[in-house]
Amino acid sequence: MTYRLIAILCLGWLTVSSAFATDNLRQLFDSLNTEISHKRIFVEQKKQRIDQIKQELLSPDTSLQHRYDVYTKLYNEYRKFVVDSAITYASRSLDIAIAMNKPLLRYRSEFELSILYAMHGMFWQAEDLLKQYQSSDLPPEMHELYFYARSRLLNYYMYTSNRSQELLYQAYMDSLYRSYTDTLSYDYRSTKAQREPNPAKRDIEMRKVMDSLPVGSPEYAIAANWIASQESMNQKPDEQKALFIRSAIADIRNAIRETQSLYSLSLICYREGDVSSAFRYAQSSFEDATTAGIQFRIAQVSEFYSTINEAYQIYEQEVRNRLQYLLILLGVISVCLIISVFYIVRQLRKIMRIRKDLSESNEKLQKLNLALSEVNTQLNDNNEELSRYNTLKEQYIAQFFNICSGYIDKIGDYQKSLYKLAINKKYDDLIKNLKSTSVIDEELEELYHHFDIIFLRLYPTFVEDMNALLRDEEHIVLKPGVLLNKELRIYALLRLGFSDGEQIANFLHCSVSTIYNYKTKMRNKAKGNKEYFDEQVMQIGLGSPRENG
Repeated sequence: MTYRLIAILCLGWLTVSSAFATDNLRQLFDSLNTEISHKRIFVEQKKQRIDQIKQELLSPDTSLQHRYDVYTKLYNEYRKFVVDSAITYASRSLDIAIAMNKPLLRYRSEFELSILYAMHGMFWQAEDLLKQYQSSDLPPEMHELYFYARSRLLNYYMYTSNRSQELLYQAYMDSLYRSYTDTLSYDYRSTKAQREPNPAKRDIEMRKVMDSLPVGSPEYAIAANWIASQESMNQKPDEQKALFIRSAIADIRNAIRETQSLYSLSLICYREGDVSSAFRYAQSSFEDATTAGIQFRIAQVSEFYSTINEAYQIYEQEVRNRLQYLLILLGVISVCLIISVFYIVRQLRKIMRIRKDLSESNEKLQKLNLALSEVNTQLNDNNEELSRYNTLKEQYIAQFFNICSGYIDKIGDYQKSLYKLAINKKYDDLIKNLKSTSVIDEELEELYHHFDIIFLRLYPTFVEDMNALLRDEEHIVLKPGVLLNKELRIYALLRLGFSDGEQIANFLHCSVSTIYNYKTKMRNKAKGNKEYFDEQVMQIGLGSPRENG
Protein backbone atom coordinates (compact mmCIF):
# COMPACT_ATOMS: atom_id res chain seq x y z
CA MET A 1 0.00 0.00 0.00
CA THR A 2 2.85 2.36 0.88
CA TYR A 3 4.67 1.68 -2.41
CA ARG A 4 1.48 2.30 -4.35
CA LEU A 5 1.02 5.66 -2.60
CA ILE A 6 4.62 6.69 -3.36
CA ALA A 7 4.18 5.71 -7.01
CA ILE A 8 0.99 7.77 -7.24
CA LEU A 9 2.69 10.79 -5.66
CA CYS A 10 5.67 10.50 -8.03
CA LEU A 11 3.40 10.22 -11.03
CA GLY A 12 1.45 13.26 -9.85
CA TRP A 13 4.66 15.25 -9.34
CA LEU A 14 5.91 14.36 -12.82
CA THR A 15 2.57 15.35 -14.33
CA VAL A 16 2.58 18.72 -12.55
CA SER A 17 6.26 19.33 -13.51
CA SER A 18 5.54 18.49 -17.13
CA ALA A 19 2.53 20.81 -17.21
CA PHE A 20 4.57 23.59 -15.59
CA ALA A 21 7.43 23.16 -18.12
CA THR A 22 4.94 23.18 -21.03
CA ASP A 23 3.29 26.34 -19.72
CA ASN A 24 6.70 28.01 -19.26
CA LEU A 25 7.69 27.12 -22.84
CA ARG A 26 4.40 28.53 -24.14
CA GLN A 27 5.12 31.78 -22.31
CA LEU A 28 8.55 31.92 -23.90
CA PHE A 29 7.01 31.49 -27.36
CA ASP A 30 4.54 34.27 -26.58
CA SER A 31 7.38 36.53 -25.47
CA LEU A 32 9.30 35.78 -28.66
CA ASN A 33 6.29 36.57 -30.86
CA THR A 34 5.84 39.85 -28.99
CA GLU A 35 9.50 40.75 -29.44
CA ILE A 36 9.28 40.03 -33.19
CA SER A 37 6.24 42.29 -33.52
CA HIS A 38 8.15 45.05 -31.64
CA LYS A 39 11.41 44.52 -33.54
CA ARG A 40 11.16 47.91 -35.24
CA ILE A 41 11.31 49.61 -31.80
CA PHE A 42 14.71 48.07 -31.04
CA VAL A 43 15.89 48.96 -34.55
CA GLU A 44 14.94 52.60 -33.96
CA GLN A 45 16.79 52.57 -30.65
CA LYS A 46 19.83 51.21 -32.47
CA LYS A 47 19.59 53.98 -35.09
CA GLN A 48 19.33 56.62 -32.37
CA ARG A 49 22.45 55.21 -30.71
CA ILE A 50 24.27 55.38 -34.04
CA ASP A 51 23.12 58.98 -34.62
CA GLN A 52 24.50 59.96 -31.23
CA ILE A 53 27.89 58.49 -32.15
CA LYS A 54 27.84 60.36 -35.47
CA GLN A 55 27.41 63.60 -33.54
CA GLU A 56 30.89 63.01 -32.12
CA LEU A 57 32.26 63.76 -35.58
CA LEU A 58 31.13 67.37 -35.04
CA SER A 59 33.39 67.64 -31.97
CA PRO A 60 36.03 70.44 -31.93
CA ASP A 61 38.60 67.66 -31.71
CA THR A 62 39.54 67.20 -35.39
CA SER A 63 42.52 64.90 -34.85
CA LEU A 64 42.87 61.77 -36.95
CA GLN A 65 42.89 59.62 -33.82
CA HIS A 66 39.53 61.06 -32.74
CA ARG A 67 37.98 60.35 -36.14
CA TYR A 68 39.47 56.86 -36.12
CA ASP A 69 37.90 56.16 -32.72
CA VAL A 70 34.49 57.43 -33.86
CA TYR A 71 34.59 55.42 -37.10
CA THR A 72 35.53 52.32 -35.08
CA LYS A 73 32.50 52.84 -32.83
CA LEU A 74 30.26 53.18 -35.89
CA TYR A 75 31.77 50.04 -37.42
CA ASN A 76 31.03 48.07 -34.24
CA GLU A 77 27.42 49.33 -34.18
CA TYR A 78 26.82 48.52 -37.86
CA ARG A 79 28.76 45.22 -37.91
CA LYS A 80 25.77 42.91 -37.42
CA PHE A 81 23.15 45.52 -38.33
CA VAL A 82 23.91 46.87 -41.84
CA VAL A 83 27.05 45.36 -43.36
CA ASP A 84 27.33 47.93 -46.18
CA SER A 85 27.55 50.78 -43.66
CA ALA A 86 29.97 48.80 -41.50
CA ILE A 87 32.23 48.33 -44.53
CA THR A 88 32.11 52.08 -45.20
CA TYR A 89 33.27 53.03 -41.71
CA ALA A 90 35.81 50.21 -41.49
CA SER A 91 37.29 51.46 -44.78
CA ARG A 92 37.47 54.99 -43.39
CA SER A 93 39.21 53.69 -40.28
CA LEU A 94 41.71 51.90 -42.52
CA ASP A 95 42.39 55.08 -44.50
CA ILE A 96 43.04 57.03 -41.31
CA ALA A 97 45.27 54.26 -39.89
CA ILE A 98 47.33 54.42 -43.09
CA ALA A 99 47.44 58.22 -42.92
CA MET A 100 48.65 58.08 -39.30
CA ASN A 101 51.21 55.42 -40.27
CA LYS A 102 50.23 53.19 -37.34
CA PRO A 103 50.75 49.56 -38.37
CA LEU A 104 48.75 48.04 -35.50
CA LEU A 105 45.70 50.14 -36.30
CA ARG A 106 46.11 49.32 -39.98
CA TYR A 107 46.27 45.58 -39.31
CA ARG A 108 43.20 45.77 -37.09
CA SER A 109 41.22 47.76 -39.66
CA GLU A 110 42.21 45.47 -42.53
CA PHE A 111 41.31 42.29 -40.63
CA GLU A 112 37.98 43.71 -39.46
CA LEU A 113 37.23 44.87 -42.99
CA SER A 114 38.00 41.38 -44.34
CA ILE A 115 35.45 39.89 -41.89
CA LEU A 116 32.81 42.31 -43.19
CA TYR A 117 33.67 41.49 -46.79
CA ALA A 118 33.23 37.79 -46.02
CA MET A 119 29.87 38.42 -44.31
CA HIS A 120 28.77 40.36 -47.39
CA GLY A 121 29.80 37.54 -49.75
CA MET A 122 32.84 39.48 -51.07
CA PHE A 123 35.20 36.57 -50.51
CA TRP A 124 37.70 37.68 -53.15
CA GLN A 125 38.15 41.09 -51.53
CA ALA A 126 38.42 39.51 -48.07
CA GLU A 127 41.08 37.09 -49.29
CA ASP A 128 43.00 39.95 -50.97
CA LEU A 129 43.26 41.75 -47.61
CA LEU A 130 44.37 38.66 -45.69
CA LYS A 131 46.77 37.12 -48.19
CA GLN A 132 49.10 40.11 -47.80
CA TYR A 133 50.17 38.72 -44.43
CA GLN A 134 51.44 35.59 -42.81
CA SER A 135 51.00 35.13 -39.08
CA SER A 136 54.78 35.02 -38.68
CA ASP A 137 55.02 38.54 -40.13
CA LEU A 138 52.53 40.00 -37.64
CA PRO A 139 53.11 41.17 -34.07
CA PRO A 140 51.78 38.73 -31.45
CA GLU A 141 48.90 41.02 -30.44
CA MET A 142 47.49 40.77 -33.97
CA HIS A 143 47.50 36.96 -34.17
CA GLU A 144 44.11 36.57 -32.49
CA LEU A 145 42.29 38.93 -34.88
CA TYR A 146 44.16 37.54 -37.91
CA PHE A 147 43.18 33.92 -37.23
CA TYR A 148 39.65 34.98 -36.30
CA ALA A 149 39.34 36.74 -39.68
CA ARG A 150 40.74 33.66 -41.43
CA SER A 151 38.30 31.33 -39.67
CA ARG A 152 35.31 33.61 -40.36
CA LEU A 153 36.18 33.87 -44.06
CA LEU A 154 36.39 30.09 -44.42
CA ASN A 155 33.28 29.50 -42.29
CA TYR A 156 31.14 31.97 -44.26
CA TYR A 157 32.47 30.57 -47.54
CA MET A 158 31.49 27.03 -46.52
CA TYR A 159 28.00 28.26 -45.58
CA THR A 160 27.56 29.96 -48.97
CA SER A 161 29.19 27.43 -51.29
CA ASN A 162 28.21 24.20 -49.47
CA ARG A 163 31.84 23.08 -49.81
CA SER A 164 33.33 21.45 -46.76
CA GLN A 165 36.85 22.48 -45.74
CA GLU A 166 36.55 21.31 -42.16
CA LEU A 167 40.20 20.35 -41.70
CA LEU A 168 41.46 23.78 -42.75
CA TYR A 169 38.79 25.48 -40.65
CA GLN A 170 39.77 23.45 -37.58
CA ALA A 171 43.41 24.35 -38.22
CA TYR A 172 42.52 28.05 -38.13
CA MET A 173 40.44 27.53 -34.99
CA ASP A 174 43.39 25.76 -33.34
CA SER A 175 45.67 28.66 -34.25
CA LEU A 176 43.04 31.11 -32.97
CA TYR A 177 42.80 29.26 -29.64
CA ARG A 178 46.57 29.31 -29.22
CA SER A 179 46.65 33.05 -29.94
CA TYR A 180 44.37 34.03 -27.03
CA THR A 181 46.21 35.91 -24.30
CA ASP A 182 43.34 36.86 -21.97
CA THR A 183 42.26 33.60 -20.35
CA LEU A 184 39.38 35.37 -18.57
CA SER A 185 37.80 36.67 -21.75
CA TYR A 186 34.53 35.29 -23.08
CA ASP A 187 36.15 34.27 -26.38
CA TYR A 188 38.82 32.20 -24.66
CA ARG A 189 36.46 30.52 -22.20
CA SER A 190 33.81 29.71 -24.82
CA THR A 191 36.40 28.38 -27.29
CA LYS A 192 38.00 26.28 -24.58
CA ALA A 193 34.62 24.83 -23.62
CA GLN A 194 33.74 24.06 -27.25
CA ARG A 195 37.04 22.22 -27.74
CA GLU A 196 36.32 19.82 -24.87
CA PRO A 197 36.28 16.33 -26.50
CA ASN A 198 33.85 14.81 -23.97
CA PRO A 199 30.29 15.84 -25.04
CA ALA A 200 28.83 15.76 -21.51
CA LYS A 201 31.69 17.78 -20.04
CA ARG A 202 31.63 20.13 -23.03
CA ASP A 203 27.96 20.88 -22.35
CA ILE A 204 28.64 21.53 -18.65
CA GLU A 205 31.56 23.86 -19.35
CA MET A 206 29.62 25.83 -21.96
CA ARG A 207 26.68 26.23 -19.58
CA LYS A 208 29.09 27.65 -17.00
CA VAL A 209 30.20 30.20 -19.56
CA MET A 210 26.59 31.07 -20.41
CA ASP A 211 25.59 31.40 -16.76
CA SER A 212 28.45 33.83 -16.14
CA LEU A 213 27.16 36.20 -18.83
CA PRO A 214 24.46 38.89 -18.41
CA VAL A 215 21.13 37.48 -19.57
CA GLY A 216 20.12 39.15 -22.81
CA SER A 217 23.63 40.20 -23.83
CA PRO A 218 24.95 39.40 -27.36
CA GLU A 219 27.45 36.94 -25.87
CA TYR A 220 24.66 35.23 -23.93
CA ALA A 221 22.69 34.84 -27.19
CA ILE A 222 25.70 33.19 -28.89
CA ALA A 223 26.34 30.82 -25.99
CA ALA A 224 22.67 29.80 -25.69
CA ASN A 225 22.46 29.18 -29.45
CA TRP A 226 25.64 27.08 -29.38
CA ILE A 227 24.39 24.88 -26.55
CA ALA A 228 20.97 24.43 -28.19
CA SER A 229 22.63 23.44 -31.49
CA GLN A 230 24.45 20.45 -29.99
CA GLU A 231 23.23 16.97 -30.93
CA SER A 232 22.80 16.05 -27.28
CA MET A 233 20.00 18.61 -27.03
CA ASN A 234 17.90 16.65 -29.55
CA GLN A 235 16.91 14.41 -26.65
CA LYS A 236 15.68 17.49 -24.72
CA PRO A 237 13.38 19.23 -27.23
CA ASP A 238 11.70 21.60 -24.76
CA GLU A 239 15.00 22.78 -23.28
CA GLN A 240 16.47 23.12 -26.77
CA LYS A 241 13.56 25.32 -27.90
CA ALA A 242 13.79 27.39 -24.72
CA LEU A 243 17.49 28.11 -25.34
CA PHE A 244 16.87 29.04 -28.97
CA ILE A 245 14.03 31.37 -27.89
CA ARG A 246 16.17 33.12 -25.25
CA SER A 247 18.97 33.52 -27.77
CA ALA A 248 16.59 34.93 -30.41
CA ILE A 249 15.01 37.38 -27.91
CA ALA A 250 18.48 38.65 -26.93
CA ASP A 251 19.41 39.15 -30.59
CA ILE A 252 16.17 41.04 -31.32
CA ARG A 253 16.55 43.33 -28.31
CA ASN A 254 20.15 44.11 -29.31
CA ALA A 255 19.08 44.69 -32.97
CA ILE A 256 21.50 41.96 -34.10
CA ARG A 257 20.57 40.71 -37.55
CA GLU A 258 23.32 38.10 -37.87
CA THR A 259 21.43 35.45 -35.93
CA GLN A 260 20.91 31.73 -36.33
CA SER A 261 18.52 31.10 -33.45
CA LEU A 262 15.30 32.08 -35.25
CA TYR A 263 16.27 30.00 -38.28
CA SER A 264 16.97 26.93 -36.11
CA LEU A 265 13.72 27.44 -34.22
CA SER A 266 11.85 27.66 -37.53
CA LEU A 267 13.31 24.29 -38.58
CA ILE A 268 12.11 22.68 -35.34
CA CYS A 269 8.58 24.13 -35.69
CA TYR A 270 8.44 22.94 -39.29
CA ARG A 271 9.47 19.39 -38.32
CA GLU A 272 6.80 19.41 -35.60
CA GLY A 273 4.12 20.54 -38.09
CA ASP A 274 3.71 24.10 -36.75
CA VAL A 275 3.85 25.70 -40.22
CA SER A 276 2.54 29.09 -39.09
CA SER A 277 5.26 29.59 -36.45
CA ALA A 278 7.90 28.15 -38.76
CA PHE A 279 6.92 30.64 -41.46
CA ARG A 280 6.92 33.59 -39.03
CA TYR A 281 10.41 32.82 -37.69
CA ALA A 282 11.88 31.98 -41.12
CA GLN A 283 10.46 35.20 -42.53
CA SER A 284 11.90 37.28 -39.68
CA SER A 285 15.30 35.59 -40.08
CA PHE A 286 15.27 36.11 -43.86
CA GLU A 287 14.26 39.77 -43.50
CA ASP A 288 17.10 40.38 -41.02
CA ALA A 289 19.70 38.74 -43.28
CA THR A 290 18.58 40.59 -46.42
CA THR A 291 18.29 43.95 -44.65
CA ALA A 292 21.74 43.58 -43.14
CA GLY A 293 23.26 42.19 -46.37
CA ILE A 294 24.72 39.11 -44.65
CA GLN A 295 25.16 36.87 -47.67
CA PHE A 296 26.15 33.63 -45.95
CA ARG A 297 23.04 33.82 -43.75
CA ILE A 298 20.87 34.60 -46.80
CA ALA A 299 22.30 31.52 -48.52
CA GLN A 300 21.56 29.43 -45.42
CA VAL A 301 17.98 30.64 -44.94
CA SER A 302 16.77 31.22 -48.52
CA GLU A 303 16.41 27.58 -49.57
CA PHE A 304 14.43 26.65 -46.46
CA TYR A 305 12.46 29.89 -46.70
CA SER A 306 11.27 28.89 -50.17
CA THR A 307 10.19 25.50 -48.81
CA ILE A 308 8.37 26.93 -45.80
CA ASN A 309 6.76 29.62 -47.94
CA GLU A 310 5.37 26.94 -50.26
CA ALA A 311 4.16 24.93 -47.24
CA TYR A 312 2.55 28.05 -45.83
CA GLN A 313 0.70 28.66 -49.09
CA ILE A 314 -0.62 25.10 -48.89
CA TYR A 315 -1.56 25.73 -45.27
CA GLU A 316 -3.47 28.86 -46.24
CA GLN A 317 -5.26 27.00 -49.01
CA GLU A 318 -6.25 24.33 -46.53
CA VAL A 319 -7.58 27.03 -44.23
CA ARG A 320 -9.60 28.52 -47.09
CA ASN A 321 -10.94 25.12 -48.03
CA ARG A 322 -11.87 24.52 -44.42
CA LEU A 323 -13.63 27.87 -44.34
CA GLN A 324 -15.70 26.97 -47.40
CA TYR A 325 -16.64 23.69 -45.81
CA LEU A 326 -17.68 25.45 -42.61
CA LEU A 327 -19.83 27.91 -44.55
CA ILE A 328 -21.61 25.08 -46.31
CA LEU A 329 -22.00 23.30 -43.04
CA LEU A 330 -23.40 26.49 -41.53
CA GLY A 331 -26.10 26.59 -44.20
CA VAL A 332 -27.08 23.03 -43.40
CA ILE A 333 -27.02 23.63 -39.65
CA SER A 334 -29.26 26.69 -40.04
CA VAL A 335 -32.09 24.33 -41.03
CA CYS A 336 -31.68 22.58 -37.69
CA LEU A 337 -31.16 25.79 -35.72
CA ILE A 338 -33.05 24.77 -32.61
CA ILE A 339 -31.08 21.52 -32.30
CA SER A 340 -27.62 22.89 -33.21
CA VAL A 341 -27.42 26.43 -31.76
CA PHE A 342 -24.48 25.63 -29.51
CA TYR A 343 -22.54 23.95 -32.34
CA ILE A 344 -23.16 26.93 -34.65
CA VAL A 345 -21.84 29.40 -32.05
CA ARG A 346 -18.63 27.39 -31.69
CA GLN A 347 -18.18 27.26 -35.45
CA LEU A 348 -18.70 31.01 -35.78
CA ARG A 349 -16.02 31.66 -33.17
CA LYS A 350 -13.70 29.35 -35.01
CA ILE A 351 -14.43 31.17 -38.27
CA MET A 352 -13.58 34.50 -36.64
CA ARG A 353 -10.21 33.15 -35.50
CA ILE A 354 -9.49 31.83 -38.99
CA ARG A 355 -10.36 35.20 -40.54
CA LYS A 356 -7.98 36.91 -38.16
CA ASP A 357 -5.21 34.49 -39.15
CA LEU A 358 -5.96 35.14 -42.82
CA SER A 359 -5.75 38.90 -42.25
CA GLU A 360 -2.37 38.55 -40.57
CA SER A 361 -1.20 36.25 -43.36
CA ASN A 362 -2.24 38.79 -46.01
CA GLU A 363 -0.28 41.52 -44.24
CA LYS A 364 2.81 39.32 -44.26
CA LEU A 365 2.31 38.52 -47.94
CA GLN A 366 2.11 42.25 -48.69
CA LYS A 367 5.42 42.77 -46.90
CA LEU A 368 6.94 39.90 -48.86
CA ASN A 369 5.67 41.36 -52.14
CA LEU A 370 7.23 44.69 -51.19
CA ALA A 371 10.56 42.95 -50.56
CA LEU A 372 10.31 41.18 -53.94
CA SER A 373 9.54 44.53 -55.58
CA GLU A 374 12.73 45.97 -54.10
CA VAL A 375 14.70 43.00 -55.46
CA ASN A 376 13.19 43.58 -58.93
CA THR A 377 14.17 47.25 -58.71
CA GLN A 378 17.73 46.21 -57.92
CA LEU A 379 17.73 43.84 -60.91
CA ASN A 380 16.51 46.67 -63.16
CA ASP A 381 19.33 48.89 -61.89
CA ASN A 382 21.82 46.13 -62.70
CA ASN A 383 20.38 45.78 -66.21
CA GLU A 384 20.73 49.53 -66.74
CA GLU A 385 24.35 49.32 -65.62
CA LEU A 386 25.01 46.50 -68.12
CA SER A 387 23.36 48.60 -70.84
CA ARG A 388 25.68 51.48 -69.98
CA TYR A 389 28.73 49.24 -70.35
CA ASN A 390 27.46 48.02 -73.74
CA THR A 391 26.98 51.64 -74.86
CA LEU A 392 30.54 52.43 -73.70
CA LYS A 393 31.87 49.47 -75.71
CA GLU A 394 30.01 50.65 -78.83
CA GLN A 395 31.45 54.16 -78.41
CA TYR A 396 35.01 52.79 -78.29
CA ILE A 397 34.41 50.60 -81.36
CA ALA A 398 33.04 53.62 -83.25
CA GLN A 399 36.02 55.70 -82.14
CA PHE A 400 38.39 52.95 -83.34
CA PHE A 401 36.78 52.96 -86.81
CA ASN A 402 36.96 56.77 -86.92
CA ILE A 403 40.67 56.67 -86.11
CA CYS A 404 41.29 53.99 -88.76
CA SER A 405 39.27 55.96 -91.31
CA GLY A 406 41.25 59.12 -90.47
CA TYR A 407 44.54 57.29 -90.94
CA ILE A 408 43.39 55.97 -94.34
CA ASP A 409 42.42 59.51 -95.41
CA LYS A 410 45.79 60.87 -94.24
CA ILE A 411 47.65 58.12 -96.15
CA GLY A 412 45.62 59.00 -99.25
CA ASP A 413 46.41 62.73 -98.89
CA TYR A 414 50.08 61.94 -98.34
CA GLN A 415 50.11 59.70 -101.43
CA LYS A 416 48.52 62.47 -103.49
CA SER A 417 51.14 65.00 -102.34
CA LEU A 418 53.95 62.60 -103.31
CA TYR A 419 52.26 61.94 -106.63
CA LYS A 420 52.10 65.69 -107.37
CA LEU A 421 55.80 66.07 -106.60
CA ALA A 422 56.61 63.17 -108.92
CA ILE A 423 54.39 64.53 -111.74
CA ASN A 424 55.97 67.97 -111.40
CA LYS A 425 59.43 66.31 -111.41
CA LYS A 426 60.33 67.82 -108.05
CA TYR A 427 62.49 64.84 -107.24
CA ASP A 428 64.53 66.57 -104.55
CA ASP A 429 61.40 67.48 -102.63
CA LEU A 430 60.07 63.97 -103.22
CA ILE A 431 63.20 62.34 -101.80
CA LYS A 432 63.22 64.81 -98.90
CA ASN A 433 59.63 63.90 -98.00
CA LEU A 434 60.31 60.19 -98.35
CA LYS A 435 63.30 60.43 -96.01
CA SER A 436 61.50 62.58 -93.46
CA THR A 437 59.94 60.79 -90.44
CA SER A 438 58.08 63.82 -89.17
CA VAL A 439 54.74 62.63 -90.56
CA ILE A 440 55.13 59.21 -88.96
CA ASP A 441 56.23 60.78 -85.67
CA GLU A 442 53.23 63.08 -85.65
CA GLU A 443 50.84 60.23 -86.38
CA LEU A 444 52.45 58.07 -83.70
CA GLU A 445 52.08 60.85 -81.16
CA GLU A 446 48.43 61.24 -82.13
CA LEU A 447 47.92 57.45 -81.93
CA TYR A 448 49.51 57.33 -78.46
CA HIS A 449 47.38 60.29 -77.37
CA HIS A 450 44.20 58.47 -78.49
CA PHE A 451 45.41 55.32 -76.74
CA ASP A 452 46.07 57.27 -73.50
CA ILE A 453 42.61 58.85 -73.55
CA ILE A 454 40.77 55.56 -74.20
CA PHE A 455 42.80 53.60 -71.64
CA LEU A 456 42.31 56.21 -68.89
CA ARG A 457 38.58 56.17 -69.54
CA LEU A 458 38.64 52.44 -68.86
CA TYR A 459 40.97 52.75 -65.85
CA PRO A 460 40.69 56.36 -64.64
CA THR A 461 42.83 55.84 -61.52
CA PHE A 462 45.59 53.92 -63.29
CA VAL A 463 48.34 56.50 -62.65
CA GLU A 464 47.41 56.82 -58.95
CA ASP A 465 47.18 53.02 -58.58
CA MET A 466 50.61 52.60 -60.21
CA ASN A 467 52.12 55.17 -57.87
CA ALA A 468 50.55 53.32 -54.94
CA LEU A 469 52.68 50.30 -55.92
CA LEU A 470 55.90 52.36 -56.01
CA ARG A 471 58.01 53.74 -53.20
CA ASP A 472 57.11 57.32 -52.28
CA GLU A 473 60.35 58.75 -53.67
CA GLU A 474 59.83 56.87 -56.97
CA HIS A 475 56.34 58.16 -57.79
CA ILE A 476 55.80 59.09 -61.45
CA VAL A 477 55.06 62.78 -61.93
CA LEU A 478 53.75 63.55 -65.41
CA LYS A 479 54.35 66.84 -67.19
CA PRO A 480 51.35 69.14 -67.77
CA GLY A 481 49.28 67.89 -70.69
CA VAL A 482 50.92 64.42 -70.66
CA LEU A 483 48.50 61.59 -69.87
CA LEU A 484 50.89 58.60 -69.89
CA ASN A 485 54.65 58.28 -70.38
CA LYS A 486 56.40 55.32 -71.99
CA GLU A 487 56.74 53.33 -68.72
CA LEU A 488 53.05 53.74 -67.99
CA ARG A 489 52.09 52.80 -71.58
CA ILE A 490 54.09 49.58 -71.30
CA TYR A 491 52.17 48.58 -68.14
CA ALA A 492 48.91 49.85 -69.63
CA LEU A 493 49.41 47.40 -72.50
CA LEU A 494 50.27 44.66 -70.01
CA ARG A 495 47.07 45.46 -68.09
CA LEU A 496 45.11 45.10 -71.35
CA GLY A 497 46.54 41.60 -71.86
CA PHE A 498 49.55 42.22 -74.14
CA SER A 499 51.92 39.70 -72.58
CA ASP A 500 54.22 39.38 -75.62
CA GLY A 501 57.14 41.82 -75.35
CA GLU A 502 57.57 41.90 -79.12
CA GLN A 503 53.95 43.05 -79.58
CA ILE A 504 54.48 45.86 -77.07
CA ALA A 505 57.77 46.82 -78.74
CA ASN A 506 56.12 46.98 -82.19
CA PHE A 507 53.31 49.17 -80.84
CA LEU A 508 55.70 51.58 -79.10
CA HIS A 509 58.29 51.45 -81.95
CA CYS A 510 61.20 50.39 -79.82
CA SER A 511 63.24 47.23 -79.25
CA VAL A 512 62.28 44.28 -77.06
CA SER A 513 65.34 44.92 -74.92
CA THR A 514 64.15 48.49 -74.32
CA ILE A 515 60.81 47.13 -73.09
CA TYR A 516 62.64 44.72 -70.79
CA ASN A 517 64.85 47.50 -69.40
CA TYR A 518 61.82 49.72 -68.68
CA LYS A 519 60.04 46.86 -66.90
CA THR A 520 63.15 46.03 -64.85
CA LYS A 521 63.51 49.67 -63.89
CA MET A 522 59.89 49.86 -62.74
CA ARG A 523 60.15 46.62 -60.72
CA ASN A 524 63.17 48.03 -58.88
CA LYS A 525 61.01 50.99 -57.82
CA ALA A 526 58.34 48.70 -56.34
CA LYS A 527 57.22 49.31 -52.76
CA GLY A 528 56.90 45.62 -51.90
CA ASN A 529 58.28 42.40 -53.36
CA LYS A 530 59.29 43.22 -56.94
CA GLU A 531 58.64 39.60 -57.97
CA TYR A 532 54.91 40.24 -57.57
CA PHE A 533 54.90 43.71 -59.13
CA ASP A 534 53.41 42.61 -62.48
CA GLU A 535 50.72 40.59 -60.72
CA GLN A 536 49.80 43.62 -58.61
CA VAL A 537 49.51 45.73 -61.77
CA MET A 538 47.08 43.15 -63.20
CA GLN A 539 44.90 43.67 -60.10
CA ILE A 540 44.39 47.39 -60.92
CA GLY A 541 40.77 48.19 -61.74
CA LEU A 542 39.80 44.57 -61.19
CA GLY A 543 36.16 45.62 -60.83
CA SER A 544 34.14 46.46 -63.90
CA PRO A 545 36.02 49.12 -65.96
CA ARG A 546 34.14 52.39 -65.99
CA GLU A 547 34.28 55.60 -67.92
CA ASN A 548 35.89 58.49 -66.12
CA GLY A 549 33.29 61.19 -65.51
